[in-house]
Amino acid sequence: MNDKKSRNYYLSDIPIEEAISKYFNSLESYFKTINFEEIEVTQSNQKITYEPIFAKISSPNFNLAAMDGISINHKSAIGATETSPKILSEKDFDWVDTGDPIDDEYDSVIMIEDISKSNLKEVKIFSSVPPMHNIREIGEDLIQSEMILPENSQINHFDIGVCLAGGVDKIKVKKPLTSKFIPTGSELIHLGENHNKGDLIEFNSFVINGMLNDLGVITNTSHIIKDNKSDIKNEILNAVERYDLIIVSAGSSAGSEDYTKEIISGLGEVIVHGVSIKPGHPVILGKIKNKPVIGLPGYPVSAILINELIIKPLIEKKIKYKTLAIPPIKAKLARKLNSTMGEDEYIRATVGKINKEYIAVPLPGGAGVISSIQKANCLIKIPRNKEGYQKHEIINVNPLTSLQNINNTIICSGSHDLVLDILKSFLLKKGLGYQMAINPIGSLGGLLSIDQNLCHIAGTHIFDPETEQYNITFINKFVKNNKVKAINLVDRIQGIITKKNNPSKIESINDFNNENLIFVNRQKGSGTRILLDYLLSTSNINSKNINGYNNEKNSHLAVSYAVQSGNADYGLGIMSAAKAYDLGFVPIKEESFDIVIPENIINEKHIQILIEIINSKEFKNSINKIGGYSTSKTGQEIK
Repeated sequence: MNDKKSRNYYLSDIPIEEAISKYFNSLESYFKTINFEEIEVTQSNQKITYEPIFAKISSPNFNLAAMDGISINHKSAIGATETSPKILSEKDFDWVDTGDPIDDEYDSVIMIEDISKSNLKEVKIFSSVPPMHNIREIGEDLIQSEMILPENSQINHFDIGVCLAGGVDKIKVKKPLTSKFIPTGSELIHLGENHNKGDLIEFNSFVINGMLNDLGVITNTSHIIKDNKSDIKNEILNAVERYDLIIVSAGSSAGSEDYTKEIISGLGEVIVHGVSIKPGHPVILGKIKNKPVIGLPGYPVSAILINELIIKPLIEKKIKYKTLAIPPIKAKLARKLNSTMGEDEYIRATVGKINKEYIAVPLPGGAGVISSIQKANCLIKIPRNKEGYQKHEIINVNPLTSLQNINNTIICSGSHDLVLDILKSFLLKKGLGYQMAINPIGSLGGLLSIDQNLCHIAGTHIFDPETEQYNITFINKFVKNNKVKAINLVDRIQGIITKKNNPSKIESINDFNNENLIFVNRQKGSGTRILLDYLLSTSNINSKNINGYNNEKNSHLAVSYAVQSGNADYGLGIMSAAKAYDLGFVPIKEESFDIVIPENIINEKHIQILIEIINSKEFKNSINKIGGYSTSKTGQEIK
């Protein structure tokens, strides 16, 4: 057993603004030094200029013909008119094509359409012309010594072209920062290594280094260092000698094998340990030999947030260049958000535009939920002096992508089905920039979201025992504020998902009364949960007697995975989810899975594209290949 006396404790727990100020002040001399390198201008894309860049030559550097025709001295055309043309002999002009240099004796060009040949050696002109007529003058684009780029500009391909036109071959740019990422932890392994219980694949380095690469940082990753204080210390020491920034992953908290704080304070100084943010609280901000050494929490969402809030600003301050940030936008919150006072909490969300209003759908939280990073297009901050936000409250959200991507996001709330993932894939395959964000909140949640204009479409499959129909009764009951259309997406088979070959011999709902078996359920409000409760009531089974009834999952795949992993013996779900994990399946009922769309947006381009996909043969063929579905009604409006 670990001795609690050997544990680390936080040195501080301060607001993020104070932590950054305190840390950056301690690195004052580090920020003063900016290194540069001289490189070929053709290799400078995305680099930052160290000093202003000036044109070495004018562009063009001689007078050029802007038209096909003849070059003349404008004086020789004085007096020419339509009724009294002038005749020029070959000594008075040169034939020129567009882009030809103009001899010094000439200063104008007459278009070939405005002259008439008298013979091979003479031409007629019918109007006078001013000096420099139809001529691209020296320096029209650039004048020698003109500034092309100021100091501290990020160079793009167009800048490179202008530099080349101005005779610039080499330029001084800010030398890219270098960083070393040190992954630590005895539980970490590389992808492909033997995977034992408790082992975790190391991927934080790829995510963090990728984000740093986007800022121009040259990154390097050490081999995985197990929880050995001496080995971690040596790796940090070696990195400090060679790199501008050192990032140590994991070991920043207060566990008995969290050595990062102790090592940094022994080799240098820990400025801050513990910031009042969530996630990312146990971050370590230190320095060794006046170089920043940062201890990241091991949880990926925490590490990514620290990178966004602290490491990125540190890099921008070091290179004296701030990347372009998208200003916050106002959005209506799709659900209530609770937060503990005392810490700034950051929650990732999917935001889309519905009826000219942005809607923010918070994603499942947790410092280890890496999928939220992939799905999010915005970040919500709950300040430390607030207990959260109310549903429908208008709040500021910080975009993580372009507004165009946000505007092109289709929010699909309600029940989840594998077919929705296929629909999402087909939408992306169209290549029109539209994408679909799936928010699995159950059939009832989806219908309420449609009613409150909190999503574009909703998936639903709720059985009405009185009419023995799906969905229509509940659409009429719960959607009052919007006229809607319901379209069949697919018919599917609900049943009992069991372990492979059904070793527990579960054959019907009556077998759910076995307290020796562990059940896994769907969340309240889902169509599957509503169906289950109906079946239990008709079989006179008390849900309190089902071991695991309160163990809820938000998707059919999550139910199947719980069974496949051994955390449950059985659950209720769809056949395709059982097939996905090669599990047993006992059919119970065929049901209709429909999507509900408000009529006021059904004619919008992105919705029409979805409907077009749903009705396509290619989409239906993809569904039929899975098994457990029928597409005989797919695309039909449900009355």
